[in-house]
Parts: sequence; C-alpha cells; structure tokens
Amino acid sequence: GSFTADSFPVFDRFCENVYVIADSNHGYKMIGVGKLVADDICGNESDLLRPFRFSRFAEGKLHPTSHSPFPWS
Repeated sequence: GSFTADSFPVFDRFCENVYVIADSNHGYKMIGVGKLVADDICGNESDLLRPFRFSRFAEGKLHPTSHSPFPWS
C-alpha cells in the first residue's frame, strides 16, 4: 500500500503545475490509471479518481482498513 493514513494512493494536483501520483511498493499496478490521470491533467476530471484526492483526508473519507492477511490487498 501507500504510506498514507489509509494506505491508498493519491492522484491529485498538489499545487499549480504540479500533479502527484503518490503510491509505493505496487507502482506497476497503477499503469491502468495513466489515461485517467492524463485526462485529469488536461481538465477532464474523472469520478473514478475522486476517492483518491488529497481532500479525502480533510473530509474524513478515508478508505476502509483491510482485514486481509495479505499486505497487498
């Protein structure tokens, strides 16, 4: 997972002219979001990326904790 409060990645603008894809350990699994992120950068926001914005922390909308015995789930 990611080194975030809920162990999920972040896909969002950090500041003007800076877009962040913050993930760790499983980056190859993020290949599928490339088109969504490219579209987002070009101004076409995707509802699929909304749960992965920085704002989820301030809004208290963190992803649920997994109870899986595997660290990759």
